[in-house]
Amino acid sequence: MLTRSQRLDILATDLRALGLGAGEGASPPITSALVSRLLDYAELLQRWNARIRLVGPSDLDTIVREQLVDACGFALAIAALDAPHLIDVGAGGGLPGIPLALMFPDRDVLHVEPIHKKTAFLAQAAQALSLTNARVHTGRAEPDGRFLPPLRHPLSDPPYLALSRATLAPSPWLQTGKNLVGHGGLVLIAIASEDTLPREVTDDPESTEVGRWTYTVPVTRAPRTLVARRVL
Repeated sequence: MLTRSQRLDILATDLRALGLGAGEGASPPITSALVSRLLDYAELLQRWNARIRLVGPSDLDTIVREQLVDACGFALAIAALDAPHLIDVGAGGGLPGIPLALMFPDRDVLHVEPIHKKTAFLAQAAQALSLTNARVHTGRAEPDGRFLPPLRHPLSDPPYLALSRATLAPSPWLQTGKNLVGHGGLVLIAIASEDTLPREVTDDPESTEVGRWTYTVPVTRAPRTLVARRVL
């Protein structure tokens, strides 16, 4: 069994293998404090996962190296995009929303999840990790951009960036995301790198592509692509 120190070293190595913390002005820097807090989150996720299904794997090392590191790849796009307010739709167990809140303390992250047991975990994670920039909403983001039930507190001033990890297919996600963020907002689409975005996404007349990032999950070699589109 690995020690915590060994897990911290492996996690830091995997994050750098994604391309995080590399190069001049890279954001976010992969500090020992950040890596420790990310591991704290993964440990909490594993404990809750034994009671309610939050992620597929049950052992900590798989959660860290496959689930957590994969979700941290979203930081490659977030670091390059001007979006102070993030909306994680179908937040589940907090991947990628909680890691992004840890990595970008100057950005607000709203986690939208319809299942009460999962939002209970998200609220506990935010409290345990002292994430003052993380909010949790038990409900859904409707295709027309409404939150049901409505948010208790309104969103901060735009611009917003909507993201989702494997909740909807690219085309319906783009439509929902556009309605969530409105004019000037951003929608981040995540796909496996071997997949091709449908033409209704690439040729969408109401948005334009502003960035594309690729990475590979180190332990599984699974390729990922993130595509950002700005609403016109």
